[in-house]
Amino acid sequence: MSKKRWKYSVGERPNVVTVFERRPGGNLYVRVWDGSIRGGRGGWRKRSLGHRDCKRAKAYAREQCTKLEQGDEDLRMGRATMARLFALYRAHRTPRKVRSGQAEDERRIELWTRFLGGRKDPHRITLAEWEAFQDERSSGAIDARGRSVPEEDRRPVRTRAVEGDLQWLKWTLAWGTSWRDREGRYVLRENAVRGYEIPTEKNPRRPVATEDRYEAVRAVSDAVSMDMRWGDLPERRRSYLSELLGLANGTGRRLSAICQLTYADLRFDEGPYGSIRWPADTDKTGRETVVPIGPDVRTALDRVLRERPGIGGAPLFPHPRDPSRAVTRYMADRWLREAEEFAELKPQKGSLWHAYRRKWATERKNLPDVDVAAAGGWRETTSLKRAYQQADRETMLAVVMGAGELRERKA
Repeated sequence: MSKKRWKYSVGERPNVVTVFERRPGGNLYVRVWDGSIRGGRGGWRKRSLGHRDCKRAKAYAREQCTKLEQGDEDLRMGRATMARLFALYRAHRTPRKVRSGQAEDERRIELWTRFLGGRKDPHRITLAEWEAFQDERSSGAIDARGRSVPEEDRRPVRTRAVEGDLQWLKWTLAWGTSWRDREGRYVLRENAVRGYEIPTEKNPRRPVATEDRYEAVRAVSDAVSMDMRWGDLPERRRSYLSELLGLANGTGRRLSAICQLTYADLRFDEGPYGSIRWPADTDKTGRETVVPIGPDVRTALDRVLRERPGIGGAPLFPHPRDPSRAVTRYMADRWLREAEEFAELKPQKGSLWHAYRRKWATERKNLPDVDVAAAGGWRETTSLKRAYQQADRETMLAVVMGAGELRERKA
């Protein structure tokens, strides 16, 4: 009876690594599947390990399997893959972004890995694939993570979402053309989608909240309650909606940044009413700024300090179930929707809290753009003017009525 040849496999398809004997007692070999060879039909890549140590072979197989999953293995070196590009991007670029940006990176890596495949050569992304993605994503055939959606559950997706996913891939591929790996080689030779058209929203929904809407919601905000579970027994208390609204309306900042404020961020000794430090790690642009506040914001903060005094890095708006972490934006969204129902206001399509950010920016159109951008948390004035400041009837009337007369110069 012939002796059985030794073999050990680790990983899940297509990233299975197998170490094995070709003949009992002989040198060990490793093999891994490579879908790029044989004209795209795929085949096994094999090579000798040059030794007979089964323990070493097992360790090597586990190491290479991990690298395969991360797209950075040495069994298929010399060929760029989407998995390798994404692994390098995740390791070197994603950590430089704020938490929301990091979460979006993870979602989009999952989305594009599912759609194109981790083994896809980034240099060979075709226009047909680019347009197929637009069709499938916009029709709802795939969800935000690239998973197939049953036909009866599909819901069309607005162009803005599709635009963001395509733009992210284009930026990531461009990054790959400028990043060098450990051997000093550029990850990508070129950006294969350069010149591919990205759809844009022709009629973007950018509603603006009015002062009347703000006053109506603020008037009923204290009626919105939450379940506080800091102790053994749950307790029903007033939500943070009133103060969150006051800060959103008075600072123009994003809701996520407001929710993550801490007591250490309050600087009441700077400015006539105090200032707020907006940390870099909660700012979408990744910058830290200290901005003065007005009397309405100071009133909202004084109310917070009376009801929940605190110090240091404790959250200004603690989570109802865990005081060590901040309330989530999703809870704040729910509170605002509830208040709008109490106030019998019709929801604004395409916006909730961001409508108050546009209100803040629009109300300050008469002030220098640079200062408005700095106070409200915009890196530059382009997006401020394009997506936030809106035309209004009063200002348009002033433009129409305030024109001078252009006359010819007389000799």
